[in-house]
Amino acid sequence: MSEDNEALITTNVVSTFLLALLALPKLRESGTKFNFTPRLTIVTSEVHFFTEFPEKSSEDIFATLNDKATARMDDRYNVSKLLEVFYVRELASKLSSSSSKPAIILNCVNPGLCHSELALKGGDPLVLKIMKFFLARTSEAGSRNYLAATSELGEESHGSYISACRIES
Repeated sequence: MSEDNEALITTNVVSTFLLALLALPKLRESGTKFNFTPRLTIVTSEVHFFTEFPEKSSEDIFATLNDKATARMDDRYNVSKLLEVFYVRELASKLSSSSSKPAIILNCVNPGLCHSELALKGGDPLVLKIMKFFLARTSEAGSRNYLAATSELGEESHGSYISACRIES
């Protein structure tokens, strides 16, 4: 537990979006001052497609995710990434005022499975090593998705999930 939530949910969802909310006023201010549309891109993953998310029918989703007796930790990362996508879509709808142009472009991006040192901290499981051998791209190739989300795609990307340098549904 961390900050009254399970640690992965705290890291990937709660802390990420608290920081995003704290950044919004400064992004708005900078956009107005320098006459541009700021962007905020949240890093997510395509694994959000892999969860059935049974917690969705709970009266209190976070309480259910925090319940050690019913925790489905093998699916928790997938759920956390789905929650990120949901939150980006919801926050984007709130940021879109009655005007046709959003004051801030908010989207989320999937860099894809990349070769990096991130997964090596706790020891790289054999399954991940095999997946990375066959499926992973270079970090440079994964970074192209970030560039598309933060600079190439425009207002049409507001509230969207971006993967393979294009807007996905």
